[in-house]
Amino acid sequence: MKRKFLFVTVIFALLLTVLPACDAQKAGSLKAMTRPYIAQYECISATLGSENLLDKFDYIEVNLADKKELEVIYKLKGGERKIVTTTYEFDTETRELSADIGIFGYRFKQCAKIENGKFTVTKAIGLKQLIMNFQLK
Repeated sequence: MKRKFLFVTVIFALLLTVLPACDAQKAGSLKAMTRPYIAQYECISATLGSENLLDKFDYIEVNLADKKELEVIYKLKGGERKIVTTTYEFDTETRELSADIGIFGYRFKQCAKIENGKFTVTKAIGLKQLIMNFQLK
């Protein structure tokens, strides 16, 4: 009987040690598990042809505020913070984000696949290629 009690006590102590590693708070919220793409993304590189656009900006961010609203937040160096708001769609099977947005004097529909918290926006503007890489902030 003492051995059984000792065995149960050891198992219980091990469970108390292991179970906190499965902390639900660290696993994230329900939103983070069901819609992990809803987040804020920062631009880590932006080029138009051979020109580095990030040299002209303090920051460029994309914020997926909820299931439908997308914000592009940017600040030119020495300028004011600007926010452009539009709607977006997200296909959970293909992980493709699509939005119709007007920014920097251009209006375009853009689709990008979000993988591992990153996505790339590419668009031909005139004879130059705009390439913007974003990652989770």
